Amino acid sequence: MSMSFPCALRITLRGLAQIFLLRRAASGLLVGAGVLLASPRLAGVALLGSALGAALAWLLGRPREEVRAGLHGYNAALAAMALQVLYAPPFLALVWAAVAATLAGVLWRGVRGWLVPVYTVPFLLTAWIVMALAPQWSLQPQPLPAAAADGFGLGAGLLHGLGQVVFVQSVPAALCAVAAIALESPRLALRVLAASALGLALGTLAERPAGDLSAGLAGFNAVLCALALGARASLPACLAAATGATALSLAAQGAGIPAFTAPFILCTWAALLAARHGR
Repeated sequence: MSMSFPCALRITLRGLAQIFLLRRAASGLLVGAGVLLASPRLAGVALLGSALGAALAWLLGRPREEVRAGLHGYNAALAAMALQVLYAPPFLALVWAAVAATLAGVLWRGVRGWLVPVYTVPFLLTAWIVMALAPQWSLQPQPLPAAAADGFGLGAGLLHGLGQVVFVQSVPAALCAVAAIALESPRLALRVLAASALGLALGTLAERPAGDLSAGLAGFNAVLCALALGARASLPACLAAATGATALSLAAQGAGIPAFTAPFILCTWAALLAARHGR
């Protein structure tokens, strides 16, 4: 079955929206615009990943409502962006980003029947697999820009906690993310900002470097917990998950472990399973 370009574009944009667990193409447009402001190359890779993930799911005969909702695009987009950020040269990273996007779509099929939401598991597994095999694939690690405290200090860290969800350290990109969330739920946007503030506070108490705090590295897993649980769990459950995810994230960063979104996944699953058994 063929698909019109406007329909394919909406699906691709919904894939970007689903990175923040949002549903509207307009929200995905705001997310994509934010990434574009921070890094045009990264924005292109994100669109490529989302489109590839959706196309693969469509060709594999996945339920059309899932594809149209963008559920097969966001993990592929995240995997593609992660490779672009982590590896050089840019052209080779783009090639393997396309491969990672395809792998993320395949992994989605393998975990789709789990009792808990899939969230970013396909992206996480893809990132770890590619990092393990990178030397064999001639992928050279790209030096990451040093996180540096800027004029905005911890205030920037509050917003960067949202930007780091899409691998950028950019106040305009974070503001676009806030706008995307507020478009669907102003209340959720406030809860997400509070979660980022919680991560920032815990990072400060843990005496993480000021540059890391300003970069938002302490807050992005808490942000994801708030997005996932904001409409599905009580405030105490959301707070507990965000706190646990931040603690795990900070511990992994201190140990030099690339945890990515693993703390968010584990703590959100724990909150959902606890709520289920508590009924």
